[in-house]
Amino acid sequence: MPDILPTQRVTWMELFYDVIVAAAMLLIYGSLAKHLSWTEFFWLSAVALVVFSMWLSTTLIFNRLPDDSPMRRLFVIAQMIALIFAVASMENSERVDGDVGIVALAIAMLIMAAMWAYLRRSLGDDARIDRLPIICFAIGAAFLLSAVFLPDALNAPVFIVGALIGFAPIFITYVPSLCRSGLLDFHHLVERLGGLVLIMLGETFLEMAVLFTKGAEPRTFGVVLVLVLLTVIWWQYFTYVAGPPRRDTRSRMIEFLLGHAILILGLGTAALSLTEVGLALSEQLSLPVLAGMLGGSMALVYAGLTVIAATTTGSFARTALLAIAAVVFAVLGLLFWSAWEVDEQVVTLVMVGVSLVTLLSTAVISGKGTIQSSIPSDTPIS
Repeated sequence: MPDILPTQRVTWMELFYDVIVAAAMLLIYGSLAKHLSWTEFFWLSAVALVVFSMWLSTTLIFNRLPDDSPMRRLFVIAQMIALIFAVASMENSERVDGDVGIVALAIAMLIMAAMWAYLRRSLGDDARIDRLPIICFAIGAAFLLSAVFLPDALNAPVFIVGALIGFAPIFITYVPSLCRSGLLDFHHLVERLGGLVLIMLGETFLEMAVLFTKGAEPRTFGVVLVLVLLTVIWWQYFTYVAGPPRRDTRSRMIEFLLGHAILILGLGTAALSLTEVGLALSEQLSLPVLAGMLGGSMALVYAGLTVIAATTTGSFARTALLAIAAVVFAVLGLLFWSAWEVDEQVVTLVMVGVSLVTLLSTAVISGKGTIQSSIPSDTPIS
């Protein structure tokens, strides 16, 4: 029965945390338009991956101990404040705010270590496996705090190494150990991942509404195109992709989580380009850059969907279709960026067409797609 019915519900605190994390993601990529470069893109993507890793670590704590006590809430709120402070200070690689952002991230990691210690104390003898996150976050935080004594020129390397010390063992060692021990609630994790994706999709559209209230002029056809494109992505994910990993792929949980990380990065970059499709802004990206960013971000989205589908549906045809769509988006983005000069709404219309063809093709090969998506992941799917 535990494999059929969820063993716990997502708490209100977790939903609030999702909203803050999604807003942090949009804050990260919002600065990309002001300081557009490949260096900035890779830097912001690294910061976004750290935010996603922090979100995942917090989710695993709720997964291990479904508790919504006042102490847990205070931990999460303090971590959110430190995380937002870090993001706001490190959103631009050319002006990392001294040591402020590095120290804020160190504080967030220390709070994470304290949350894991609270978890171990609450679970008692059943929490031996949870010792690793405490050690990793404590060491990672200590390494980040060394930035106070080092030159500012080393801030970026200190940030990357400290983040790897804190978060890499969670993905590489801890999560697989939870899977092997049968201590991971897959239904809760999938619901949490789906909630984050859903909020990211919604906030991508919400960003246009916010800019509209600040004087940007909406383009009716562009707004409709953006809504249709986001709806297709939502439909694709929640109907044909989302779901717990199959039993034979639970040892590949790292790939499952990596697919969601890629999807989140794609949605973050897509928010920037789609906003300019739906609104006439005073300072816009040049058309080739906008088209290239849109194609690249959609390629990331569908690359993430491909990796997720490979570990959930078990359908080779479905996975292949998503992979082909990712390649098509990448090629279109490159062509529009380098050779073709067409209106951004035409570019978006082409992207919508590709995504719709992919969605319909997936539905055709799935047959009973909606019914199959409701079958437990442990049930073989033909």
